[in-house]
Amino acid sequence: MAAIATQIVRVGTQAGSVIILSRLLTPADFGIFAMASPVLAFAVLFQDLGLGHATVQKDSLSQRDLSSLFWVNLSIGAALALTLVVLSPLVGKFYGEPKLAALTASMSLTLLLSGADVQHLSLLTRQMRFWTLAAIESMAALSGLAASIAMALIYHSYWAILAGSLTSGVVLASGAWLSSGWLPSRPGSIGQSRGMLSFGLGVTGYNLAEFFSRNIDSVLIGQVWGAASLGVYNRAYRLLLFPLQQITNPMVRIMLPILSSLLNETERYRQSYRRAVLPAYTVVLPGVAFMIATAGPLVETLLGDRWKEVTPVFVGLSVAALLQATNSPANWLFLSQGRSREYMKWGLFVAITSVIAFVCGLHYGPAGVAAAYSVSECLRTPILWWFVGRRGPVGHRDIVQSIAPHLAGAIASIISVHLLRDAMMARLSGDLPTLLACFGLSYAVSLLVIAMFPSARREMYRYVSHGWTKTRVSMRFADN
Repeated sequence: MAAIATQIVRVGTQAGSVIILSRLLTPADFGIFAMASPVLAFAVLFQDLGLGHATVQKDSLSQRDLSSLFWVNLSIGAALALTLVVLSPLVGKFYGEPKLAALTASMSLTLLLSGADVQHLSLLTRQMRFWTLAAIESMAALSGLAASIAMALIYHSYWAILAGSLTSGVVLASGAWLSSGWLPSRPGSIGQSRGMLSFGLGVTGYNLAEFFSRNIDSVLIGQVWGAASLGVYNRAYRLLLFPLQQITNPMVRIMLPILSSLLNETERYRQSYRRAVLPAYTVVLPGVAFMIATAGPLVETLLGDRWKEVTPVFVGLSVAALLQATNSPANWLFLSQGRSREYMKWGLFVAITSVIAFVCGLHYGPAGVAAAYSVSECLRTPILWWFVGRRGPVGHRDIVQSIAPHLAGAIASIISVHLLRDAMMARLSGDLPTLLACFGLSYAVSLLVIAMFPSARREMYRYVSHGWTKTRVSMRFADN
């Protein structure tokens, strides 16, 4: 419940940011910020070094271990911040945009903030204090949105986006320190933490590879097609893929401590994985299906008429969005089983194939890049699940039984919603009633199709039975 509450707030604030800021700022503003963002994202990879996941995954953890990792994160964050300031003029020269130098240098502040809270947030995760994390992250997201909107109303420039990011970082770091109750000791030797560093380096290798697959598209579009085209691509990405990441990525935080604790209990591990997949897919995939089938009216309703060029890019990214949401539980398995080297190898494969796809689609503009990325995701997906299921408690059969019902439901929802959209738009003048009806239909059709699969029905029955049992116990307790 804490995870659901957090993600509702995060997705809501992200959607609010996309919708409101798109009406206050120009495509060029978003394009300029998107040009500088990959530089910051690249630096963040090395600031964390995967040590947050290492803290959660390790069986036993001492004060010395935790303090050593804290000082490593903080030192690297400070060094990277200084490096970013020094290199910021080169970023402006690369794009031929002088404004980027000051913006990139200012972004370095976020590295200091994130370096200071990695271990505190990881400690809260390790302790499974998910409601505390939910409160902190929700306050950070809401504060960042408020700061961005206020700055956009006053200055009408890309600095509003950075203001929101910095505000969110300050609130998150402050909340983590105050809530965890943990204070680091003085710096000491990290020799005893080599195992955690090795695990973290594997995660960092994956994150580094993922960085290229997530950011090279923006770099190429900005370099070849300019800030305005990149701004259009960025709005499509933010509207479709970024909210999904806000839902799927934090699930790793929840599932990592749970599955790691069950690694020596094969059957319980498998059951926990399948029970977690059901609500994750049921909540996310019908929503993605709805967005795919209503792309045109949805973009115009949320962003306004001047963003019509976003629609073909949005459609191009749609298949990638559906498959990324489907593939996200693979991260739970890699990390909880300590398979960080395999995780890194998979990340390298994704990066190489993604870059090839971006280059192939670049000639056709932002929409071409988006479509090529979706094609590459289609080719990679079966390889991913074969790679994940060849080892560990969750085998290929478990994976197929988990994915097939939900993917079939999403496809059926796309077809049904598309037909309903065309029928309603032919009779109604307003897009909002059509979108609301399509949203409801997407979830209804998806649930109906999912229930047709015996494996999915069994998991749904377990959830219903568990909920009914809890209700009966609560009623008896209240009567007494």
